[in-house]
Formats: sequence, C-alpha cells, structure tokens
Amino acid sequence: MKKTGICITLTIVLMGIGCKQDDKKAMLSEKKQFLTEKDTFLLPPNILKGNSLKMGAHPMANQINTFLSNQVLTTDFKPSANKKEDYLKVIEKQVRAMLKYQDSNGHIIDPVEKTEKYYTTPCFAHSVSALVASSYIQKNDLLAERGMKALDIALVDMVNATVNGNHGDFYTWPVMMAYSLFKPYASKERLAEWDRKINSIKIEKLYATYDKSEGNNWVLVHTSGEFLRNINGFTNTDYVEKMLGIQLNNFTELGMYNEHGNPLPYDLFPRHYLSGMLQLGYKGKHAVKMRDNLWKGAWTSLFMQSPFGELPTGYRSSHHIWNEAEQCVLFEIYASAYAKSGRVSEAGAFKRAASLSLESIKKWIRMDGSGFIVKNRFPIEKRHGYEKYSMHTCYNMLATSMLAQAWQFSNDEIEELPSPADIGGFVLPILKPFHKIIANASGTYLEYETEGDNMYNPTGIVRVHLKDGNPQLGPSNGLAPYFSGEGTYMATGPSWRTKDGSWESLAKQQAITPEVEIIKERQDLVKFKVTYNLGDQKKSIETITIEKGKVTVNNEFKGIEAEKRITWPMLVFDGENNTKIELNQSEVSIGLKEKAIKFSVLNNVNGQLKRTGTPIEYVNGIAEGVYFDFTADKIRYSLESTAVFD
Repeated sequence: MKKTGICITLTIVLMGIGCKQDDKKAMLSEKKQFLTEKDTFLLPPNILKGNSLKMGAHPMANQINTFLSNQVLTTDFKPSANKKEDYLKVIEKQVRAMLKYQDSNGHIIDPVEKTEKYYTTPCFAHSVSALVASSYIQKNDLLAERGMKALDIALVDMVNATVNGNHGDFYTWPVMMAYSLFKPYASKERLAEWDRKINSIKIEKLYATYDKSEGNNWVLVHTSGEFLRNINGFTNTDYVEKMLGIQLNNFTELGMYNEHGNPLPYDLFPRHYLSGMLQLGYKGKHAVKMRDNLWKGAWTSLFMQSPFGELPTGYRSSHHIWNEAEQCVLFEIYASAYAKSGRVSEAGAFKRAASLSLESIKKWIRMDGSGFIVKNRFPIEKRHGYEKYSMHTCYNMLATSMLAQAWQFSNDEIEELPSPADIGGFVLPILKPFHKIIANASGTYLEYETEGDNMYNPTGIVRVHLKDGNPQLGPSNGLAPYFSGEGTYMATGPSWRTKDGSWESLAKQQAITPEVEIIKERQDLVKFKVTYNLGDQKKSIETITIEKGKVTVNNEFKGIEAEKRITWPMLVFDGENNTKIELNQSEVSIGLKEKAIKFSVLNNVNGQLKRTGTPIEYVNGIAEGVYFDFTADKIRYSLESTAVFD
C-alpha cells in the first residue's frame, strides 16, 4: 500500500502576538507539555532545558547566550513586512518569466545556451506546484498545467536516465516535492502514470554519484530525494541509511559540511536538504547524529549571515541568489522548530534571518521577473561572474524551488525578532577547515579570509557590509584569478616592496595560518587581531575594530623596512551603473543608488591616495584598486558610511 504523500502543513500556534516577549514565553512554555517528540525533533532535548545553553552544548554557546541577552535589550528594531505569501510573489514572477522558454515536451530551454540545462525543468515543476497548492494560482491557470507538464517530462527523463548533463542527483527532491503538492490536483490517469514512473526509477543509472563515499554535496542531495521516495512508499530506507552513515562524518564541530575547497555555498546546500528530511519526519538510525549536527550548523549559519541577508562569500558558487534562498529554507525550518518548543526569542531570530535573505533576493530581480542569478547587473548573455555551470534558467529555478520549500515550512504567526546579523557583538573565527573570520558590531559586518586560495578568494578583508549602506560598495568580495585573471589578488589590506623592487601582497599569501586574537566583543564594538608570520622575522599585524557604520584597521609591519602600500578594491561599475567617485589626498568616497562609503587614511603618514587606472573584472562587476604608499611601520585607515554626494 502506497503512503498518502508528504504532509508539510505546519500548525504552529503562537499565543498573544501583541503581548510583550516575556509574556509570550510564559504562555508558550505552558504548551510544551502537549508537544510530541516529532514536534521538537529538530532540536536536541537538552538545549530546551533552562534559559541559556550550557557550555559544551555548542562551540558557540557563549556567543549564543550573549546574543539572546542582548536581543531582549534591543529597542530600535524594525521587523520587515514580509509574510509567507512573499515567497510566492517572487516565485510567480520567476516561473512566468520562464514560461516563454518551455518547449512542446515540457522542458525549459535556456535562452542563452539554447538547450535545457541541468535540473531546470523539475525545479520549475516544484516551483509551480507551490503556487497551485497554496491557491496562489488556480488549478485551471495555464501555468498550473505547464508545471504538471514539466513534471511529466522530468519523470520520463529520470526513468530513461537521460537527464541533462548527467545531473540526475538533483532531480528526485524537487520531483517528489512537486508530486506531493500537485497530487490533489492531477487527474487519476496522470497520477497513475506518475506513480508508475517513480516506481520504475533505477537509481544506479540515474545518479552520477550513486554509492560514492567521498565528501560531495551531490550525494546528500540525491539521498534526501530517496528519503522522499521512501515516505511516499516507492522504496525502502536501506540506501538512505547507508549514505547518511558515510556522509555524516564530513560534518565539523560547528555543524558545517566540508567538501573540497571549503565552499560556503556547498556547506549549507546539503544541510538545507537534510534539515528538510528531519522536518518531514526522518527518524532513522542516524537521526540523532544528524539532528545534532544540523542544529549546530543552523546557529553557525545564523551568525555568519550578513546584515543584508547574504551568505558569506567563500570559494565556488558564491554570490548566486540561490545562496540566500537556501538560507530561507534553513531559517524557516528552525524558526518553526523553536516556536513549537515555546522558545520565542530563538524562533524570532531565525524568522528574521529568513526575511533578511528574502529581502536580499528581492533586490536582484530583473525587469522580466527573473533574477540576476549572480550579484551583478550585467545582461545575462554576458555571463559575468558566472561559474562554468551557472545558467540563467537553472539557477533561477533552483532558487525558486528553494523558496517553495521555505514557503512550505514557513508560518506567519512567528514574529520577527532581532537576529545576530542585526545586533552583532561577536567575532567568530572558523579557521579549520573554512579559514574565515566573521565579525559584527551593531549590524556592521566584516568577513576576513585567513588563507586565500589560488582561484576565488584572496587573503585578508574580503567583505565589509556597513550598517545602512550598500553591500556592494564594501566591497562584497575580493579579487582573485578565477574572475580577475591570472596573478590577480586584491583584498582590503597591505602590500610591501621586495628586494627585487616588485610588490608582494598579503592578499596573495596562501597556506599560512595566522594567529588570531579576539580582543573585545561588545554589541557596539568588536576588536580582533590577525598576525601573519611571513618568514625572515617579517610580520603583518592587523588590528580590526568594528563599530556601527565604521571599520577601522591598524596595520603594523615588523621586519619590513621597504616601502609599503594599503589597497582597497573599489567597485566602479556593477553592470548597469557606474559608481560616483570623489578622491583627495587621504580619502576616497564612492556612491551608488543613494548610498555612499568612504575609505580614509587616518594617521599622519606621508603619501597620497591614488587610483591604479586599471579596470579589473570580478564577480560583482568591474573594480579598480585605490592605493596609498608609505614608508612608516604603522598605518591606520577606515571604511565608513558617508553622506550621499552629487
């Protein structure tokens, strides 16, 4: 007997929406006794005892407790106006933009590549199914039929193992989600055909990473899809349990998933699927280990999020809008889990984080309703900042499939409360194996790459998101060879002359693990020091202070007697607009879309700020270096929000 399908209806009832936060906590705590194990299974039971986490429950227990204490004291917080329906608004614009690309068979054809790309079609089907299941569109809407037609052909390709680009690993999850949501609206004949095809899938032929043991997000994506086939009665759990037993060993102490190159987008990518498995009732033999890893990872992701809702930059696939969509899924799941457990503060923080991510996505919608899949505004034909596998249709539909999940797991009765991205007050070193430092004070945010690679990320300050500023101006990414050309490395940071007269930069250093010292962590001010031993008794020491709307860096050089330089990669063109630039001896200001940022040399050091005059491509557009040469052993400089100028 086949099961009835996925039940994704969330029935969170929060009492006293208009009450004070403490009153809500009291009322919700009374409901805990009525909760079943399934209601709270996403959360380790021991963390629900008491008002604070015990040391050892999470590597960040101290930062989490401090955040929750500061959250209660925050008085200037303004929640967004986002509701569950806002996910559907973005989805509808996107899928209607894709309709013109659907062929007579149901495939979605990429307008640039002139062929179907990867898993566009099943993600389109899932995205449309959410619109139908929510009654956002009627079942007789042409779009509904087009979505079912996409599911029809996706299943044909799965059965025949003819999916585009050998990407069958990515089909099963969105196909099974679409199957469940479309099921009440499909004819008996169509549903019977879907059942027949799903039952006849040969996973050893369909999945490119079938039965592979190495760390790879593809494996967990198709494993999650197999779980959905299981709960719908089409297969058993043997394969799921086997692959989870192997892959859960790739999680770190912070609950992050590690694969080659330490890409931050693919840390969260498998985690958001596995969290969906728990939300939908996975209770297998690896459930407790999976739950504990995912809970830890959810908090780590919450603290890593930028105040503009962005996932940190880090190796391949960064800066794609699906980075923020996967955050929406994860954060909605944990908002619901905490709400069910009566924990208003935590639920509100995760709800707020989901909304911040959605707001980020909204800023990257094109005129036709589709998205700029990468955070720049070049025409899609330019493929500027794209990976080799980045495709307009595929990555737009991946994002909307994720947003469909976020809608399914979302509940409007959870009120937004300040998140770590809003409040700050922490320095979070994630040195092994992800070589990052995330720091935030009062919503001004900095990302530091401690060990750059030879492709995507230079060493040093790679992101500054200033409170109330424009995140692209910070800058939001450093410059490295993959997008900027061989030998190009530029972060916000120091360089120095070598004996042969050439310039060497901290940005170019690789495989040197620095000493990191956290000096101060207050909500309104954080301070930390990064020291690099460069050999021959040479050192670069950066002491970084972050306040609301301002970052100040004191750079000290030891054992380096030659000329030095501080460089800032300045955005000059985002694909649509040139930035406005004002430069004088010690300051340069740039403005874009009614926001401006100022880079200043602060101490009395002889020298003058200059532009390189050389435009350099990078993921967010076109950059140009601004530099300041000097001979002193110390220099102090800052980045801060400034008034908009003409």
